[in-house]
Amino acid sequence: MALIDRIKFEGKPNEIVWKYPSDEISTAGQLIVDEGLEAVFFKEGKALDTFGSGTHTLKTGNIPILEALVNLPFGGKTPFTAEVYYINKGIFAMKWGTNTPIPLEDPKYKIVLNIRAFGDYKFRIKDSKPFLINVVKAGNRTTNEAIDEFLKPNIVRSIGDFISEVILNNNTSVVEINKYRDESSTAGRVKLSPEFEKYGIELTEFNVSSVNFDQQDPNYQRIQKIITDKFEIDMLGDKYQQKKMFDIGQASAENQGQAGGAMGAGMGMGMGMNMGQMMGNMMNQNSQNQGQSAPAANDPAVRIAKLKGLLDQGLISAEEFETKKKEILSSI
Repeated sequence: MALIDRIKFEGKPNEIVWKYPSDEISTAGQLIVDEGLEAVFFKEGKALDTFGSGTHTLKTGNIPILEALVNLPFGGKTPFTAEVYYINKGIFAMKWGTNTPIPLEDPKYKIVLNIRAFGDYKFRIKDSKPFLINVVKAGNRTTNEAIDEFLKPNIVRSIGDFISEVILNNNTSVVEINKYRDESSTAGRVKLSPEFEKYGIELTEFNVSSVNFDQQDPNYQRIQKIITDKFEIDMLGDKYQQKKMFDIGQASAENQGQAGGAMGAGMGMGMGMNMGQMMGNMMNQNSQNQGQSAPAANDPAVRIAKLKGLLDQGLISAEEFETKKKEILSSI
């Protein structure tokens, strides 16, 4: 193979790393490095001399580490073998996501939920030598896709840790984590930056776009029921127990009706009606004692309070809350 006298980047502009196709090089040749790139000589498992942008003549004295390794003589054209890698020093954007659900215990309700998370991240190669040794050469990863596949598991392994941290810091539930996406993104970058730095990579940006839950997961439904019950307690106050008694009466009527035919149904319905009447009497009595009636279901204040509950649970966005609130207020 002929000796190479001129080495130049011939890869694609968006490639993170590109290897020159030949390793038969001669001193007195030229190495051309474009702006935004860095060239690194690699030999016998070691990243050696590094060159920034410009045109460099490969002569003894310009390649001190390589010269010492191969004991190059002075003067003339001397053949030697070495791999040349070009490293793109620009910023690259990638997306990340969980392929399988991640189990995470809700610290508020002590229930384990399976979550999926998605987002994006940006990085640049800060130190070419550890990047070449630990990422590229360690697994023959020279394409953007291969490098991305190497980095993503580092993100997925840390998701549970930094999301748990945000949940604990805000004394909230896992199901409300989407209200804290900015904090999750910041916590993720802080958590992951040291891991990326080990590979010579600077994590310039990290974003959590969404955290999703399986709506059919029994544990997720348990938490939703707890939240709904708490919302009803907060709204109804001491009338919540009266409502539960009425619900029990209705359930009893349905169960007895199914089990005992028409007579059982009549008895069950009678119990439900009596329970409903008792609830009504108790509510009337409370209204007289308090000098005011229970708020109607279509009362604007009640409707807005319900919307606020949905917002607090993360079931609607702040924009949806404001839009619906304006509609309710405009109907007064």
